Order: sequence, then structure tokens, then C-alpha cells
Amino acid sequence: MVEGTGAAPDRLDPEALGRGAQWKLLREAIETVHGAGRAVWLCGEAGAGKTVLLEQAGELAAHRGLRLLRIHGAEGERNLPFAALHQWVWPLSEEVRELPRGARAALERALGTGSGEAAGPYTVAAATLDLLGVVARRRPAALLIDDLHWIDASSAEVLHFVQRRLAALPVVLLATVRQEALAATDTTGVRVLGIGPLGDEPARALLRRLHPGLSDPARHRILQESAGNPLALAELPAQLRAEERSGRLPLPERLPLGERLGRMFTRRVTALPASARFLLLLCALAGRDGQALSLVVAAAEAAGAGTVAEDLAAAEDSGLLVVDARTRHVRFRHPLVRSSLVESARGTELRRAHAALAEVLPEGELRRLTHRAAATVAADETLAAALDEAAARTQARGGATEAALLYARAAGLSADADSRGRRLVAAACASSTSGHLDRASRLLDQTLAHGVPQDSRHLLHFTRALVRLHADGDMAPAVELLPAVLDRLPGAAGAALRLPSLFMLYLAAGYTADSRVWEAIAVRLDGTGTFARLAHDVWSDPVRRAHGAQERFDAALETFSEDAEAGEFWLLLWAAAGLDGLDDEAPLFRRLAHRHSYSTQAFLGNVCAYGDYLRGRWDRCVERAREGATAARVRAFGLNEAVLRYTEGYVLAARGQRQAVEDLVTSLRPWAAARGLTFVLQRLRAMQALCALALGDHETAYGHTSSITPPGTFPPGVTKLNMVFLDLVESAVHTGRRQEALRHVVAGRAAGLGRISAHHAFVLRAAEAMVADDVDAGCTAVYASPGAAHWPFELARVRLHHGAWLRRQGRRVEARQHLDTARRAFAGLAAGPWADRAGQELQVCDEPAPTAAARPVGDLTAQERRIADLVARGLTNREIGARLQLSPRTVAGHLYRIYPKLGITSRAGVARALGGHEPP
Repeated sequence: MVEGTGAAPDRLDPEALGRGAQWKLLREAIETVHGAGRAVWLCGEAGAGKTVLLEQAGELAAHRGLRLLRIHGAEGERNLPFAALHQWVWPLSEEVRELPRGARAALERALGTGSGEAAGPYTVAAATLDLLGVVARRRPAALLIDDLHWIDASSAEVLHFVQRRLAALPVVLLATVRQEALAATDTTGVRVLGIGPLGDEPARALLRRLHPGLSDPARHRILQESAGNPLALAELPAQLRAEERSGRLPLPERLPLGERLGRMFTRRVTALPASARFLLLLCALAGRDGQALSLVVAAAEAAGAGTVAEDLAAAEDSGLLVVDARTRHVRFRHPLVRSSLVESARGTELRRAHAALAEVLPEGELRRLTHRAAATVAADETLAAALDEAAARTQARGGATEAALLYARAAGLSADADSRGRRLVAAACASSTSGHLDRASRLLDQTLAHGVPQDSRHLLHFTRALVRLHADGDMAPAVELLPAVLDRLPGAAGAALRLPSLFMLYLAAGYTADSRVWEAIAVRLDGTGTFARLAHDVWSDPVRRAHGAQERFDAALETFSEDAEAGEFWLLLWAAAGLDGLDDEAPLFRRLAHRHSYSTQAFLGNVCAYGDYLRGRWDRCVERAREGATAARVRAFGLNEAVLRYTEGYVLAARGQRQAVEDLVTSLRPWAAARGLTFVLQRLRAMQALCALALGDHETAYGHTSSITPPGTFPPGVTKLNMVFLDLVESAVHTGRRQEALRHVVAGRAAGLGRISAHHAFVLRAAEAMVADDVDAGCTAVYASPGAAHWPFELARVRLHHGAWLRRQGRRVEARQHLDTARRAFAGLAAGPWADRAGQELQVCDEPAPTAAARPVGDLTAQERRIADLVARGLTNREIGARLQLSPRTVAGHLYRIYPKLGITSRAGVARALGGHEPP
């Protein structure tokens, strides 16, 4: 903890350096932390000045009375699970004791200070958030993270979880991250501030301040070569001889910058005595422990590496290292120093340094083992077995990412081909389940090249199916391999793969609509649990198998254990998605979501975005879908990205954004067709239907919906038929196909559509109202449906239908009530075309009623009235289509139905038939 007292110290002026905009936002984040927390990242290339700004922000935060918590990313600790979290939590032992027992135990087990079964990564994340709440209740806090890109994957997941939930806490999270690492980093909930090169004037000012004695030619050359990089401006002149700085000698032909900056550090390193270089290398490899020197000194002495005091002084004189005179802690002048040291060291020196560190670290510590492994070249089965065991322990603690690295290193040290293949498969599986599909794919390639022992083939097939399914939407490996995997899983060792394997088969069956895959699942359902059978019934053939599914789901949810494995949670989510019944605001789902890996989080995000669409939270659906698709693209989860894109497409379609919908269809349809993803193709067609319906192009809408479910039929391969049921009925009614609409409603009622879920029941009632002889009674039944407000879009469509019918009956006062309610609901959804249609109906209500002598115009729909009026004004079909966003063929289809309703046979009779009647 750092207390802030006195005035903020005088530092380099961010405004003068062209960082005024970034500094303003940092100040705002710190000074408004009492109202709402936030996360701000400073992103730029190495040497851009990110750390300087971070330190100045920390000083301001301390000056404003915030408690400072710090994490320093260290490349040497990237493979140690929860190493960065340890830096944060360790000084907070007093606050940890205030946590509930479960949260405290989760943190202690993650940090290796507690016993018992390891908690999942999201349980640790939730516990960390609770700890931050305890800290913030005492005093607002600032969490400063330098070199975020170097922190271990397990800690990164925790921090990403926390940063998305800071708004409710008086906490500001400030971090630095390199530009090249940003694309592979989750930035959800973060304000990213770019820290680019300095402009010409700020660069000149900084160079004059740091190096006032430079000659004009030297200053011009350094400004040119540095390209505004502050670290280069600071460091390049220091490397010149006095004669070069003064202009008495020309500058070297090539000056390093960017990657070349590392070579500049290397030049300084090579100028040191060998023993000093070795001491620096030990500091670089030791991670944060090197800062306290004790470990490094012990390692140097164990390696017989000269006189430590003299070497340390030489390193400090070189400007590469800074030693705190009071604490005797050391730090590198810049992270590039550490990287340059490691990259420039010869292999023999690296191994010698790793061996020295391993010798002085405590027995049984993971770092001792990893340093031993790094120091070893030849096969060493004893060491490989120890790494294997450490990987299993690490994976049990929730560090699957780090476990994969340990398994892979163990494979490299294995003494025989079978052991190597077995460990490579384990590494690939751990990588895939932790969400690193690219790494898993590379490890699979290595595995196949080395051969796989028979007792690991089930794990190989599982991993291959998982990677191909998630990475590219390729269901073939799952279909071909997983039934046999399920039949041959080896006892307790294979139990952990049973439900995940089954779930992948569910996805394959659901997306391909292949009845053979459903049959393969059905014969393997015994002993798989309630949600497995429920998901099978809901997705395989809902109108024939899923009656009462909502009640079964609710009852099973009551007894669902929060300690359930990921496979059970996936099946629960899949069943909930089939029933349109997931609300991520329910406490159970929030708690369960915190316990699982990225794969589960991504799946939950997909289902919840879809739930947002159904419940009228359309802006949130779009935001969640776009954020999720970006994260999926970064992690190479191609299937998740596609699903989230078409989930956003639901909103685009309902809002009538035809071009956006067609662009999405053009992008996704070939991809889905090549992989046989029938479900995705159906969703895209349903999306086109909904968009056409929004724009009043009912003929096109009917064509799309009837191609998915012909009127009166429910093919087994169509699982989400409730998503097109109302669209088909509504488009049929508006195109004069009332008998087809009625046949579909009757078939839905006979099939028990209303007994599947609450949403199925509501959609059926809404469709019944559309075809009812007594429209009043039908619509009133919809309004009285339990939970009708949960489905605001469909409800507003029923009110629009009801209001239009009331207007045609001359009941204008009642019509206005329903039409105005519909218009406001559509406006709240930003569903412009629907709101316009309700507004047009309201406008008609407000115009004078027709005279008694006026000739009836027939039972024209609102769209037919609009078309008839435009025909009466002399517009062609093409002109009408352009105005109403319809095709000329669709306009012609409407006229075919308008003529008999008006009692005419030609276009010329339209104006006469409408004479004296109210315009649409």
C-alpha cells in the first residue's frame, strides 16, 4: 500500500510531450473514481513512454488519497499460474481474512497457500473481485499494472474478469501493454489509449531537456532516426562517444530503433565483463525475485560467477540496471533490457544460468523444476515425469494454459516415442480446453508426426474434434470420431471427457441436422443425466419429444449443483437455449459463469446475446455480440464468431437493415454450406424473412419462411421453428394466404407447440390472434398470457395487428391505444420500419372518416392500401417498389390481390375505386 501525502511531484509535463489528451483521461479516471470505476490501458510500442505516464498517474492517485496496488509483468513468470495475482494479493493478507470462507479458500488454493481441490479460474476471479471490494470499501484504490502483456494467462483471465466489472467499485485499473500484444488481448470493458510517437516539437523539446549538449547535426540525425520514440531519444545519444555527440566525429552509419533498440542494449551488454553479463542474465531469468538480489546472488555464487559486488557495480555503471540504495532492490531501465539479455545470450550461458537458479531454489517448487528443464538438453525421463506430474497438478489448480507448456516440455525431454506422444497429446488437450486453439493445432501436428500410443488415442480424437469444431465449425471429426471415443473411454481416467465429448456430438447434430448423429447420441444417453436427455429432446425433434420440457428444465435447475463439471453446464446452457429460457441476470447463471474457462464463457455469451434479442434488449445484444465476435476472432474460435455475427443479424433484420443483412448472409452462407451447417443456413434464411417482413415485403418473407417450414408441417431437421412460426403466419396473412396461415396454426396447436416452453406458447398464441375470426378475443388472450412482457417484439406486432384491425372496423379510439403502444414499443427497440408502420396507421386514424356514400374498398391490408394509393397517383411498379423497398414482382403480387377486393380488373380502375375514401 502506498499512502499519498503532500503535493504531487513535478514531472515531465504530459502536455508539452504531446500526451495531453491521454493525461486528461487518466486524471479524469482517477479523480472520478468515487463515482464509478474504470479500466484504462496505455498501449504503444516498446519505449513509447507508457511506464512514465503510468508512474505519473500512480503519483497523482497517491496524492488524491487512493491506495496503490501494483503488478509488474515479468517474462520469466509467464508460465507460472497466478504469479501476477500473487503480487497483488500477497500484501492484502488482512483483507483476505475478511472474505467469506469459500472465496478465501479459492484464493489460497490458487496461490498455493491452501489445501483442497482447486477452484476453477472464474471462481478465483470472483473471489478476487470480492477482495477488491473489501479493499475499496476502506479506501478507493488504483491498480497499476506495468507490462500487462507479460503476466501469466491465469492471472490475465482474473484481471479481464475484474476489469469488466469495475463500474460498481471505486477502483481505477491502469495498465501498460505493448501494441503488438493488443490484438491477442481481451479489451472488454477497457478504454485503450494509444501512446504513439511524439510529434516533431515534443520530440525536440524532450531531446533538448535530456541531452542539451548535442550538436545540430547529431540532434537532427537522432530526431530523424528516433521517429518520436521517447526511449530512443533518451538512450541513443547516451551510446555515442563524446566526439560524436559534439559533432567532431560523424555518427555511425546505422542507428538502432524499434527492434534495433534491442541491439543497442545488446551492445552495452557485450561491453561488460562476462561475469557481469551472467549476473544480468540471472536477474532477467529470475523474474521478480531477481529484484531482491538474494536469489541472484546465491545463484551467481553457486555458479562460481566472479565477484558479485563488482559485477553489480559494473552493471549499474552501464546504465542497464538501477539499484535502490535503501532497499538494495534492482530494476532494469526498460523491459527491452531483459529481452535483449535473453535473446543475445548463447545457449550454453542460458542453460548455465537456468541450472544455477534451479540449484538454489527450494526443492519441490515449480520454478526449480522449470529452470531444470530449461537447463537440460538431452532426454531425461525422470525430469520429464516430474514435469508431467507438475502439469497435472497445475491443470487441477485451473492453470490449463501453463499445464500445456509443462506437458510440451516434458514431451521434449521424454526418453521414448510413446511417452513423447502421450505428453504431446496431453499438451494439445490442455491448450484446447483453455481456449488456445492455434497452439493446440500446432501440438496436434507434432503429435501426429511423432506417433500416438494406443492408450492416448481417445484423447487425441477428442482434442482433434474439439479444435476443428470450435476453430472452423468443422463438425466432421466430431461425427466420425466421438461415438467411438464415448464407447472406449478408459474408466475413471476418461470420465472427465464423457460429457464434453457428448456435448460436441450435440453441437454437431444440432448444426448439421443429421438424424444419424442424433441416433448415435440417443443410444449413449444412459447415465448422462437430466440435462443431457432434455437437450436431446429439445434439439433433436422438439414438437415430438419436448412437451413439458420447460417444467422438466425448471425442476432440474432447482437441484443443479454449482460444483458441476463444465460438460454438465454446457448441456444445461444448450437445453436453455433450445427453450429460449436463459436469463443471464438470474443469480445461478451469474455464479456458474464465473467457474469456467473461455470456451464456456463464449458459449454463455452466445446464448445470452440471443436471450437479449428475445427480451428486447437489442442494443445490449448487438454490443455483446460484437464484443464476443471480436474476442472469438482474436482466439481463433471461428464457430463462436459466426454464431455471434448471425445473432447480431437478428437485430439487424428486425430493424429492417436490408443491406447489412444481405452482407452478413453473403459472408456466412458459403462458409456454412461448405460445412453442412443446416442450422446456420436456416437462421440466415429466417433472418432474410424477418428483414423482408420489417420492410413490408411480405411476399419475399413468405417465400423464405415457407421454405424452412412449409405451412402445416414441422420437419424434424428444423429445431428453432418457433423463430419463424409467427413470421410465416404473419406474411401469409398479408399476402392473402389466410388458409395457409390457418393450416400452420392448427398444425402448431395439434403438435403441442405451446407445451414446449413459455416462448413457444406465446408465439403460438400470437399466431392464433393473427388468424382469429374474433381478432379482439385472440389479441386479448395474447395480452393476458403469463410473462407476455418478456417478448416485447412479438407483443408489439400483435398490438399493431390488433390496432390496424380495429381501425378498419371504425373503432378508432381503441385502435389508437393499441397502435400508440405498438409504436412506442417499436421505437424503444429502434425498429424504425415497424414504428413507421404503426405511425402510418395512427395517421389514418386521425383523418376524417369516409362518407356514408363512399364505395367500400374491400378488406385491404395496410400495405395493400399504400400500394393502391400510389397506383392511383400514377406510379409504376418499379417506382412503388423503390419507395416501399419492395421488388417490382412483389408489387405486382399485391396488385393481383387488390383488384378483386376493389371489384376492378385493371390498373386504371384503382383511382376510381379509391375515390372518396380515406388515403392510407
